[in-house]
Amino acid sequence: MATLKFLPVWASVSVTFMVVVVAAMFISAESTIYVNFSRVPPPRSRSSNAVFQFLVETLDGYNACKGYNCSFQCELDGKAYPCHGHGIVLKNLTQNQEHYFLLNVTTNKGERNSSVYSWFIDTIPPTAAITSEETYTSGKRVAIDITFSEVCTGLGGFKCQNSTNCDVLVAGHAQVVASSFQIIKPGFKYSLDLILSSKIVYGHAVISMVENTCADQAGNKFMRTNGSTLIIHFDRRPVMVDFWTSVPSYELKINSIPRTVIATCKPEDMIIFLDFSIPIRNSTEQILSALHVNSSILTPFHDRSNEARRFSFMLNNISRTEIITIELQATSILGRTGIPVSPVAPITFLFDSMRPSVILRTSSLSRPRDSDINIIAEFTKPVFGFDASMIEVLGGRLTRLQDLSRALYSLTVHAESENEVSVTIPAGKVTDISGNENLASNQLVFKHYSAPAICIALYSFVSAGTIATSLIAAMVLLSSANLEAISILALGGANCPTSNPSMNLNGMVGHLQVFALTSWFSADQPVKYLETTRGLRWLIPHHKLPWTDSDTSSSISEKENLSGRTNGLSEHNSRNRDHQLPTKITTRSGWLHNHQHNISRANIVYGLPLSSIEYFSYFLRGEPMSASMVVKGMENYKGWQDMEMNLFWLGIGGGCLILAHVFIILFLRRRTGKPPRGSFSVPRFELFILILLLPCLSQSSAYLIKGGSTRGIITGVLLLAIPAAFILSVSLFITIVINSGKFAQYKEFNQVPNQEVWYKNLWFLFVGKPTTGKWFYRDGLPSSFLSGFGILFDNCKGSPVLVLGDQHELNTMTKWTESGQRGNERIKGVNSEDSNEENKNSIFRRVLGCMQQYYIILDLLRRVGMGMISVAYPPEKTSKSLFALVITLLQFIYLFTIKPYISRSVHVVESVSLLCEAGVFGIFVIQSGSKSTEARTLELIMIVLLLLTFIAQLINQWYAMVNTLLRLSKPQTNSLRHGLKLAAKGLILPFLPKKHWPSVVSTFSQTETEQLSVNPASSGTELGRRKRAGYMDPVSAMTATVVPVQSPHTPSPNVTERQDPRNSKAATNAHIEVEGIWLTGHKAGINDELKMLRELAKAGFSRDDRVDEASTSYTLDAQLPSDEPYLGIPKPRY
Repeated sequence: MATLKFLPVWASVSVTFMVVVVAAMFISAESTIYVNFSRVPPPRSRSSNAVFQFLVETLDGYNACKGYNCSFQCELDGKAYPCHGHGIVLKNLTQNQEHYFLLNVTTNKGERNSSVYSWFIDTIPPTAAITSEETYTSGKRVAIDITFSEVCTGLGGFKCQNSTNCDVLVAGHAQVVASSFQIIKPGFKYSLDLILSSKIVYGHAVISMVENTCADQAGNKFMRTNGSTLIIHFDRRPVMVDFWTSVPSYELKINSIPRTVIATCKPEDMIIFLDFSIPIRNSTEQILSALHVNSSILTPFHDRSNEARRFSFMLNNISRTEIITIELQATSILGRTGIPVSPVAPITFLFDSMRPSVILRTSSLSRPRDSDINIIAEFTKPVFGFDASMIEVLGGRLTRLQDLSRALYSLTVHAESENEVSVTIPAGKVTDISGNENLASNQLVFKHYSAPAICIALYSFVSAGTIATSLIAAMVLLSSANLEAISILALGGANCPTSNPSMNLNGMVGHLQVFALTSWFSADQPVKYLETTRGLRWLIPHHKLPWTDSDTSSSISEKENLSGRTNGLSEHNSRNRDHQLPTKITTRSGWLHNHQHNISRANIVYGLPLSSIEYFSYFLRGEPMSASMVVKGMENYKGWQDMEMNLFWLGIGGGCLILAHVFIILFLRRRTGKPPRGSFSVPRFELFILILLLPCLSQSSAYLIKGGSTRGIITGVLLLAIPAAFILSVSLFITIVINSGKFAQYKEFNQVPNQEVWYKNLWFLFVGKPTTGKWFYRDGLPSSFLSGFGILFDNCKGSPVLVLGDQHELNTMTKWTESGQRGNERIKGVNSEDSNEENKNSIFRRVLGCMQQYYIILDLLRRVGMGMISVAYPPEKTSKSLFALVITLLQFIYLFTIKPYISRSVHVVESVSLLCEAGVFGIFVIQSGSKSTEARTLELIMIVLLLLTFIAQLINQWYAMVNTLLRLSKPQTNSLRHGLKLAAKGLILPFLPKKHWPSVVSTFSQTETEQLSVNPASSGTELGRRKRAGYMDPVSAMTATVVPVQSPHTPSPNVTERQDPRNSKAATNAHIEVEGIWLTGHKAGINDELKMLRELAKAGFSRDDRVDEASTSYTLDAQLPSDEPYLGIPKPRY
C-alpha cells in the first residue's frame, strides 16, 4: 500500500530523470572530461538525508577543476541546488520515493559533462500475505502460499525447518508439514502444506507469521499485518439448496389425484430463489449461467440480505403465454468447502397474462326463423366457475346450458315472439388457472322472424311453374314417344321435341339451382330474397330429413333445469361449503374435478407438481384443442347431416324418376314392341337426370371435405369423383365422337349474304346471325346410340360443313332441308346442280365449332363449382361470392363470344340468366355495410333478377313446346288444337286395347293422307334434269308416285303411307298434269305450287283399278332401316 501511495510521485520524477539523462548524454558525447561520484547514498536507504562527493577528471586522469577552474550545477528531482567542487549534503528528503541527482560541470575552457545518480528512500517495513486457494475446504491437506511485499532476506530471511522451528504459527485442528516447504522465489514467495484433522467433520485452523522474521534491503524489519494471518475452514457436510419461486401454487385434482399447479398472470411474481445451506464459491454470474430456462431471460434480483447463501433472479422478456421450466445444474455449483450442491428438481410453472376471451358462435343467421337458437360459447382456455348466471340474455330466455369441456359450452336461447334477442357474456365473470378474468364476449343479436307471405308466394310461383312446365314437357315427350312407338307418327326425326333446339328444360332448372345455391352464399342476405331462394332448395335437393323433425322437437321439449345443470354443482358446494372449497364441476374431459384457489407459500406443495407436458396438455393444448375438436366434431356432424339431407332426397327424387323411366320403357316395349325414342331413350333421360344432380353431388362432397375428418375427406373425394368422371367422359365423347366428325357431322345452310343495315349487324352481334343447321350421322352407326347421347350436343353448333346457296332461291334451302325430312340424314353429298354447294370450312370455323361443342363442359364445370363454393367457405366471407361472380362472368363471356347454341332464343335466355346471376353475386360482394334503404333496394333488385331469369326461361320453354305441338298438327291449318288432340291421343293410346288402335289410327289417317303430295323440290330437280337431257320416262309419266312432302315445320313421315287403290286413277291423272306443268317450265311461286299440289292430293285419289299395278307404295322404312332413323333435324331460322 505504501508503494502505491508514492506511485504518482515516482512517475513525475522518472520523467524528469529521463530528460536529464538525455541532456547529459548529449553533453558528454562532445566532452573531454568525466565526473566520478566518490560518495553517494545507497540505492535503497531508510535515511532522509543524502551526501554526494564527486571528482572531475580529464581523459588522462588529471583533476580538471584544480584551482577552481570549473563551475558546478546540481539538480535534485529537477530542482537546482547550489553546490561546490567538493560535494553537497541533501536533508529532509521525501521518504518512500525514488530521487534523481544530476551534476553538470563546465571548465573554464568550455568543456562540459554531467552525471546522474538515483536512489530510493524506503521507510516501509516488509509484510507478508498468507493465501490459499482453499480457505474453505472439505479435504485433508491444504496448500498455503506466503508472499512478502518485497524481498525480505535480512536477518536470515524466512525459514521453516520443522514444525517447531518455523516462522509460521498454526492454531486449530491442523499442523504444518515442514517437508512441503518450497522456495518459489527466494526472499519473496514460499509454499507450505497443512494437514487438517480428519476426525472432525467441520472446523477451522488459524495460520499466522512470526514477528521480525526478516528485513528488507533498506533495513526495515518485517511487520505482521492482517494479511499475515489466514483462517482455513473445513466442512465435509453435504450442501443443500432450497430452489423455489414466488409464483402462487394451487391444488388441483386431476383424475381424483391431488396435484400442485404453479401458475400466475403477474410478471412481478416470477422471481426465482436459491437458498443454500452454506455459502457457495460461485458468483452470481456463475449461478446465473447454471440456471437453464427454456424461455425469457433471468437477471439478478438484488433484494437478499446474504448473497453468499441466498440468491434471487427475476424473469424478464417473457412472452404473454409460456410454460417456463427452470433447471439448476447443481453439479456446477460448489459450496465454499468444494462440495457440489446436491441435485434439485426443476421448477415448472405456467405464466399466462392473456385474459381468456370467449366467442359466441351460432349456425343460425342473424334473422333466424327458428325460435330456439343454438349457441356455442368457446373460451380460448379452460375456465372455472362458469354457470348460467353469467350469461346475459335480453329479449329471450336461456333454456339449456351444457358444458362440453372446460373451454366449450353449448346453450340454447329461446326467442320470445319476434323481439330482438341479444346474448353476451360480460367481462370478469370467470377466471382461468392463472387468475386472468375473462374478457367480454361478442354480442350475438338475433331478430326472429316468420317467413313473409310474399316470399312464400314467390317461391311457390316459381316452383309451381317449374313443376308444371316439366310435367307438360314430359307429357308431350311421352306422347311423342307413344305415337312413334305405334307408328302413327315417326317423331324420332325432325319433329321430335327433344331435338328441338329451343327446348332448354335442363338449362332452366340449372339456373334455378344456382339461385337456390345462393341461399348459402351470404350470412346477411335480405330476408325476402333468402326465404325465396330457401324455398327453391328442393331443386338441389336439400331438405330436412323426415326423422329429424321429431328429434329436434323432443330435444327442445327436454329442457334442463338450469339450477341443477352443472354436473353436481349444488351438491359439491353444499358438501364443501364449510371448508370454503371451490366449485366442483364434472366435465366430459374427466381430468378437472376440483379446483382450489389457495395461494401457497414457497415451500408448500399439495401434490406432485405438473410437468411441462402436463401443463401443455391440460391448459394450452388439452382444453383449447379439445374445444376446437368438439367444434370440428360438430361441424363434421353437421357436414354428414347435410350430406344425408342431400343424398337422401337425391335418392328419393332421382330413384323415383329412374323407376318411372324404367316402367315407361317396359310398358311401351310390352304394348308396342318397340323401345321409346327421343327424350325417353336410354341413356338420354339418365344423362338429363345426372346433369341436374351435379350441384347436389358436389355440394355433398364439399360438406364432407370441409369437415376435415379422414373418413369425411375420403368419402367426399369418392363422391366428387362421380361428377369428375362424368365431365371427363363428356369431354372424351365430344372430342372423339363429335369433334372428330367420324360419327356425326354438323351441316349448316349458309346463304349468300346481302348487305345488311347497321342496326341489324349490331343486333346480330348480341344475339347471333340466323342460321339453319342440323346434325347428320354416318352410315353404319346405330341411331339409338346417338339419339341417346344427343342431349350432349344436338342443341349446339359444331364444326360445320357449309352448304351455300342464294337466299332469293327458296327452292335451294327447301331442297336441302327436305332431304333431311325424308330420312336421308346420313352424311353424303347433296346433289346440288341448282346452286347448292357443300364446302369444307376453314380452320377458324373448325376451331370455333369445337369450342362451341365444349361449351357444355364449361356449363357442367360451373354447376359442380357452384355446388362446392356454396358451402366451402363460411357465409360471412365474401370470397365465395367473388369466386362465383368470376365463374359466371367467364361463362357469359364464353357464351357471348362463341355463341354455341343453334337457336338464338336459347342464346338470349341463357345470356339473360347468366347476367342476372352475375348481378346477384355482385350484390353479395358489395352489400356489406350497406344502409337499410340501400339494402331494401338491393333486395328488390335481387328478387327481380330471379324472376327475370325464371320468366325468360319459362317463356322460351313454353314457346318451344307450343311449336312442338304445332308440328304435330297438319301443315295446312297449323292448328294448336289439332296438336293438343294428337298429344292427348298419344298419352291414352298405349292404355287402350290393341283392338281399338285401328279406330284411333283411322281417325288421323285422313289427316295424314292430306299431308301427302308431290315433292316439288325433288320432282322439279329430276324433271329439270330430264328436260335438259331431252328424255322423258314414260313409266314415270304415267305412274302416280306418292311422295310425302312437308314444310320445315311438319313432322317427318317415317311411317308407311300407302295409296288407296280407289284413288289411283285420279292420282295418275294428277301426276301427269303436274309433270306436264313442270315440263313446260311452269314458273309459279312455291306457295301456288304447294296449294295446287294439296288440291291435287285431295281430289286425285280414285278407285281406278287400272292403275293398281302402276301405283307404287312409298315406304320410308324400306329405304332406311328402322333402327337407324335420322339423327338431326333441319334447324329453322329463329
